[in-house]
Amino acid sequence: MFAHLIQDPKPPQHITNPAPPEAVDAYGQLTKLASTFHDVDGLFYFTYGVCIFFFVLITGVLAYSVVVYRRKTPDQPAASNVTHNTPLEVVWTVIPLIIVMVMFAWGFKGALDMTNAPHGARQYKAVAKQWNWTFSYPNDPVQSYGELWLEVGKPAVFMLESTDVLHAFYMPSMRVKRDVIPGRNQRVWFQPTEIGQYHLFCAEYCGDDHSKMYAKVHVVSAEDYAKRPWDQWDDANPAKGGEARYKALCSSCHSTNGSPMTGPSWKGLFVKDGSGAIVGGQREVFVGGQKQTITVDEAYLIESIKNPEAKKSAGFEKNAMTAFPDLPDREVKGIIEYMKKLAEN
Repeated sequence: MFAHLIQDPKPPQHITNPAPPEAVDAYGQLTKLASTFHDVDGLFYFTYGVCIFFFVLITGVLAYSVVVYRRKTPDQPAASNVTHNTPLEVVWTVIPLIIVMVMFAWGFKGALDMTNAPHGARQYKAVAKQWNWTFSYPNDPVQSYGELWLEVGKPAVFMLESTDVLHAFYMPSMRVKRDVIPGRNQRVWFQPTEIGQYHLFCAEYCGDDHSKMYAKVHVVSAEDYAKRPWDQWDDANPAKGGEARYKALCSSCHSTNGSPMTGPSWKGLFVKDGSGAIVGGQREVFVGGQKQTITVDEAYLIESIKNPEAKKSAGFEKNAMTAFPDLPDREVKGIIEYMKKLAEN
């Protein structure tokens, strides 16, 4: 039905070092365009121009009428007793209707363009959950969290899933936005045209830490993409990778300084004993509805990451935590090593 909309993408016009992600266009309205969706800007400025034109027109007529037809004496009669003007009413009904229908058709075509990917586009998957993003790559078992890598000049189509509530996949620089609806697979595509770093936001309110649901998007050269930069785990320093996973997956719910958040703080999970050795701290948890005091160890932490409902920390038993059953063992180990680095005397 929409086959005429599936076309080969336009070749990138500016594959150069980009301006900073914060850069805006010449009018100060939009971030720098970094994909092939030029029509989005056209519709934006058309709507912007229509709003300015009618604001000036209506305000000008009102100002003119207030000055010219103002009552100069208390007993001055009305300048006119006309209650309506049929031709004028038809004009101000038909003209706005035509303009609105132009906006609708333009926007509808653009929405279709964003869902009908060109043949040969690379297939990615983006999973949204409170409050982070997980990305899967074409024919690659390794996932990335909070960061995404794309090759410049290559169209990328994303299958979007939500594991909990309504989210939205929104990239201003690429001019794409698509709601991520629980229980429904959504789809969006774009072709990045400039090397650089860009922003991915959730644009639908999804809970307390909605504003922290952010991912960094790296558009890289073909040579850099071939190196699989999303799989650069340092086995010699797992705590470093664990800290990166904390920032991407855990920091929206868990602090490291003892301050309360949606989930318990990681401060005190591990402590140093009198000899300076790092040992597990004490924590009160609910098991089967009964409060228990346990000593934190790796088995408890692994269970808490993969099945957080098994033992819920006291004071947070009513809060739901996102489970990460598919998080690779090396990354779980890295998170635990980072927890140990937080140990205090």
